[in-house]
Amino acid sequence: MFKACVCLGFGVLVFTLVMRMVLFPDYQHKVTPCSPEEGIDYIELSPHRLLRFQDAIKLQTISYSLHESNITAMDLMNEHIVSSYPLLHTSMLVKREVFNQSRLYIIQGTDPKIKPVLMVGHIDVVPVEEEKWSFSPFSGAVDGGYIYGRGTLDNKNTVFGILEALEYFLASGLQLKRTLYFAIGHDEEVLGYSGAKVITQELKRRGVHFDFMLDEGCVVLKEGEFPGIHGPVGLIGVAEKGFATLELSLQHPGGHSSSPPREGSAIDIMAAAIVKLNADPPPAVFGRGVEVSMMEHAAQSQSVPFRLLSTNLWFFSPLLSYILSLNKVSRAMISTTVAFTMINGGVKDNVLPNTVRLIINSRLIPGDTIEDLVHHVTKVINDPRIKVSIRNGNPASPISSTESEGYNILHHTIKQIYPRAVVVPALLMGGTDSKWYQEICDDVYRFAPSYLSPQDIKMFHGHDEVISVRNYEQTINFYYHLIRNLDTSHELFIRRDEL
Repeated sequence: MFKACVCLGFGVLVFTLVMRMVLFPDYQHKVTPCSPEEGIDYIELSPHRLLRFQDAIKLQTISYSLHESNITAMDLMNEHIVSSYPLLHTSMLVKREVFNQSRLYIIQGTDPKIKPVLMVGHIDVVPVEEEKWSFSPFSGAVDGGYIYGRGTLDNKNTVFGILEALEYFLASGLQLKRTLYFAIGHDEEVLGYSGAKVITQELKRRGVHFDFMLDEGCVVLKEGEFPGIHGPVGLIGVAEKGFATLELSLQHPGGHSSSPPREGSAIDIMAAAIVKLNADPPPAVFGRGVEVSMMEHAAQSQSVPFRLLSTNLWFFSPLLSYILSLNKVSRAMISTTVAFTMINGGVKDNVLPNTVRLIINSRLIPGDTIEDLVHHVTKVINDPRIKVSIRNGNPASPISSTESEGYNILHHTIKQIYPRAVVVPALLMGGTDSKWYQEICDDVYRFAPSYLSPQDIKMFHGHDEVISVRNYEQTINFYYHLIRNLDTSHELFIRRDEL
């Protein structure tokens, strides 16, 4: 009898899992693609458009620190933008404002009752170690179908893609129903205090509130890089991790190195703390963040084994949590990370240090606070001699809707440019200027139409940054069609309860 009950229960379980897999909704839009072959409103990358982007790459708009940047290059970049896009800078439909060296464009719509939309990019780049590059990092050279240089991916491609799209749109003689704002930051790489923050404060003072905003962020993953999907995957960042920098400090009696204390030196004590934290990191938390909707949106495009898992997260969540926690990249999607980035102690090779300091940089998943992190670190170390203090930090963002008008517009537009792409929500690991704007937006999305592999993503802030000529053309067309789709959004809007 017991065996029969077990068999019956197992059969019911299998039937339930299979039926959920078969009946699970497909979240993917059916879209008519936009491409040169189709001949449907496609912007070709003319020599002039390419040259404008190359000239932008040549300008060394480097942000070195919070208080140091290449001001001359920033000024030249703003001059380049103004001279390159005459319609954007003469049209009566466009209001233009400058905040320090950041720029704000307001493209006026015909219907003030519709909430406006905000697009964001930045012209500043991080410093380079020129000797580690295979080519000149500010050459803007084109060779073998690729455009070379710092900023080709982060983030001049977005800025100039939007500028080209806006100029083309204005030349068409059309006017949007919905007002569109476009902000170009000059200090995003150093947290945006005098750019995005200042613009946000002014817009907030004016009472401006956006339906949604789009900033840089996640990308289109190349074929075969997402579990169970053979084609490309468009990742729309619906949230971004927060960050915190902690300082661990220790005061301990020093002395001569010939007579080290039995309980260990300050370095020994701090080293023991590092070992403890490595052995007991913040826990992986599957099911609280973006990962559930990401897998559900991918489910019907995955191969059968993965589809069975993704359509039955109610049953397989513990297994998936374990699998994801085995890999450092996937674990970072479901847990707050802890990284030891700086350590200081000692003044002479034969003197035991009195003071040791350790810096921890942490990336916080949505739901974890800086206070949670401090509590975890203090508890794991369990050593009252070590003081834990907060240097700086910013909480993780709220999670934006995957059922909103804005998400559907982005989904549809990605499919127009990348017809084979499966579009899913995702968590952005890094930080963007959206942290400032989010308080004046209903939803915040983070996506750039860069077509990359995980290996390519290492070029962000790394060496040998490049973008293909083809991908830059796709970037321009993505933003152009996104602008056009703002007025047809009601046709693209699909709610979950309609699936």
